[in-house]
Amino acid sequence: MNISKNQFEIPSSRNDYKNDSSDTNKGITDHTGDCNADDLIFKIVGDFGKWQLGLSIYMALLKLPLAWYQLNIIFMAPPQDFWCAKPQSFRTYTDQEWRDVCAPKMEEHPCLIFDPELLRLEPAVNKMFIPLVPCPKFVYDTSVFRRTITSDWNLVCSKHWYIHLTQCIMMWGVLLGGIIFGILADKYGRKTPLMIAITMQCIMSYGTSVLPSYGLFLICWFILAIASGGIGIISFVLSMEVVGGKWRTIIPIVYQLPFGLGNSVMAVLSYWLRDWRKLEFALASISSFYMLYWILITESPKWLIATAQNEKALEVLRRAAKQNNRETYYEYIKDSFIICKTQVRNDPGFMAFMKSENMRLKTILLSIDWFCTGLAFYTFSQYLGLIGGNIFLTVAISGIISVSGGLFCLYIVTRVGRKTTVWIFQIITAFCFVFILCVRKNAFANDWPRLLFAGLGFAGLSGTVPALYLFSGELFPTIGRNSGVAGVTTFARIAAMTAPAIVSLDGIMPDLPLVLLALMSFSQLALLVPLPETKDKPLPDTLAQAEHFDERKTKTKNETRNKTINGMIQKFYSYISD
Repeated sequence: MNISKNQFEIPSSRNDYKNDSSDTNKGITDHTGDCNADDLIFKIVGDFGKWQLGLSIYMALLKLPLAWYQLNIIFMAPPQDFWCAKPQSFRTYTDQEWRDVCAPKMEEHPCLIFDPELLRLEPAVNKMFIPLVPCPKFVYDTSVFRRTITSDWNLVCSKHWYIHLTQCIMMWGVLLGGIIFGILADKYGRKTPLMIAITMQCIMSYGTSVLPSYGLFLICWFILAIASGGIGIISFVLSMEVVGGKWRTIIPIVYQLPFGLGNSVMAVLSYWLRDWRKLEFALASISSFYMLYWILITESPKWLIATAQNEKALEVLRRAAKQNNRETYYEYIKDSFIICKTQVRNDPGFMAFMKSENMRLKTILLSIDWFCTGLAFYTFSQYLGLIGGNIFLTVAISGIISVSGGLFCLYIVTRVGRKTTVWIFQIITAFCFVFILCVRKNAFANDWPRLLFAGLGFAGLSGTVPALYLFSGELFPTIGRNSGVAGVTTFARIAAMTAPAIVSLDGIMPDLPLVLLALMSFSQLALLVPLPETKDKPLPDTLAQAEHFDERKTKTKNETRNKTINGMIQKFYSYISD
């Protein structure tokens, strides 16, 4: 993914804070000849104002459809009771009588039934002597969901794995979309590829709601997934390119919040519609409003400067400065753009971090941690329908609680540190998995304890992701920060593709997926032990600095200790001298 070439995707280090120019009480100095893109942009519009607020909200709102399409398999193919349809010769039987007589008692969902012809001729005969035959047609319980992809295309028995294939196709598409649209966004700008992805998402969503066959649906679903991946990468990049200073820590966390809210909205719509085609059509209709972004958002000024389109960048910044009430700064600094030639530092690429011992260890540990986090997040998201209780209530509450998890992350990440924050949320998640396992299904009304811990567990996961994202970014050097983080987070996407297989283990042994997630979550805590805390530390700019980051920390500690000891010696010497 080449979108990281110009240091756009991941928040800059705290070294950027020293260039904070948002304080209007500071004097304006001469910037002629200053060609640093960050300096020019933020000296004109400030680190954060009305313009950045509006653009950040627009980009964060795109997380709503990302949640809908990446997780709506919960309502497209929920757990649904089914049985073999009555043959014409058994039309006088009630549904329950037919179900009692047609299949072996040990089978909850019969894929094989006793041969109806022999059963009709000899109803009283010992069924041990009647062969089992495949059920030719199924009937589905429509008391909760009137229509699902399971009932539309009979995705049961030998076709049950098609449901997991559907989710795997979505995750493959998201991964591929991030790569494709990342390249397009580097070459053609942020706005145009983003709008192409939004348009594709809208059209393909309508398509999935009407296509008659599973094969055509899957093709449309894959294209929708590619668009979803493109929207995710570009919207995050664009939101990060327009903010500076401390906001590069805040915005990545706030950006994630609507994802949980999207789950809640989807649960409400699904409860109201109870039909997967109507749900897809409704989601597509809501997504069509994002077409207004053609007129609501602007091109990234940082990308325009990086591609030597300074006149266009100047026009974007002129409007931004007007919104932020910073016209004076614009008028004073605008001449700098005419002679500005931005210097682009080449990103060394992800594999460069595997060539040195210290960075190799950090990269491997972060990759494993991201794999575990991605596997837990997507497996648990899909497993919510099996927790128990009301599926709509479970998903809705989990979504709302996940928002609180993100807000809590925002509160503590700057107070206790990045590493500690990740630990806190991972511990919360792991214990919630254990608590869910300790409470049997249907032991309480509406399974409220399992529902409560499911919500808290989802909140833990929702807090882990942004905290781990920030922590990962600060461990990599500025010159390769984006390729480093893009590389390690790719393992979360890979894990997402294996999540359906983990969920399917519930059919082998109930709650087996939760057992695996709990064991993995507790084991995951050890991965962060060798990694250094990055809070309030000068972050590395080069590969060499990143390689010796721990040594810098140790040196600082030693200097502090020596200074303290020397101070104590001097005080003691002064005391005895007196």
